[in-house]
Amino acid sequence: MTAPEAPTLIARPCFQQDLEVVQLIYAHHVLTGTGSFEIEPPSLEEMTARWSRIVGAGWPFVVASPRSDLSRVMGFAYATQFRDRAAYAHCFEVSVYAAPTTLRSGAGSTMLAYVLASLRDDGAREALAVIGDSANAASIALHRKLGFTHVGVMSRVGEKFGRPLDVVIMQRSLAPAKT
Repeated sequence: MTAPEAPTLIARPCFQQDLEVVQLIYAHHVLTGTGSFEIEPPSLEEMTARWSRIVGAGWPFVVASPRSDLSRVMGFAYATQFRDRAAYAHCFEVSVYAAPTTLRSGAGSTMLAYVLASLRDDGAREALAVIGDSANAASIALHRKLGFTHVGVMSRVGEKFGRPLDVVIMQRSLAPAKT
C-alpha cells in the first residue's frame, strides 16, 4: 500500500503582504460576478482595514497557496461573527473567493475546510454561508460539498447588473473537536 499523496495546495494565514492580491481577486468578483453585492471594489486600504478587523478579533482569514510556491495567492477565505450582538458569539458567516485563473482547482475547498476547522477549534457552533445569487451554482456546490445544507432564500433582496438577485442561506453545525 502506498502513502497518500500530499495535497498540492495548502491554506495558510493571510499576511499583510498578501492583501494586494486579495484585493485584486475580490475586485474581479465585484466587477464581474454576483457572488458579492458590492458594486465598486474596495480599495487596498479598505481591504487592509477589513483584514485588520478580522485578524484582530482572532477570526480566521486565510489564503490558498501551492506547496511549491507559498508566496502565490490563489484565493482567500475568512469568517466573521454573524452579527455583532453577544448572543451570536458562536455563529460565524464564512466567505470564500478564488482567483479567476484558479477556479475549480481545489483552492475553495482547501480554504473553507481550514476556516471551518479553525472555527470549530475556537468553539464556534454554527457556520453560515450567505451566498449572493441563487444561480451561483459553484458556491452552492462548494458549501454543500463541505457539509452545509440549504436553509433558506431571501428573494430579490439585491440588484446588480440590472437584475434582481436572491440570497441563498446555507448552514453547517460544527462538531466539537475530538480529544
